Amino acid sequence: MQIVRVIGVGLIGALVAGLLRQERSELYIFAVIAGGALILIVILSSLADVIAQFGMLVGKSGVDESLFAGVLKIIGVGYITEYASALCADYGVTSIANKLQLAGKVAIFFMTMPILSGLVDVISSML
Repeated sequence: MQIVRVIGVGLIGALVAGLLRQERSELYIFAVIAGGALILIVILSSLADVIAQFGMLVGKSGVDESLFAGVLKIIGVGYITEYASALCADYGVTSIANKLQLAGKVAIFFMTMPILSGLVDVISSML
């Protein structure tokens, strides 16, 4: 089970970060980043499978593949923004964390325009 590995890595990372916060606070943020990076590495294989299945669905639907790429980019921006914001919040800089979340939302909003345009094209071709 993949989730058991992810939980294990997360718990070990939290333990190390907690110990470093008390003993060597300057290394705390690096422990948090390393723990998060290890979790991402563990889940990458599952993510590749999901992306492949999503690609097959897009192929069957006949929708332009650039829309598929746009959706994946939007998902990626959302995850990366959330991760960076959580790191800032963990480090105690919540004002920057909130601004990162706003920036991610604005970026996602702009990235949806080509998708909405493609959706309108598909719907208008059906009518």
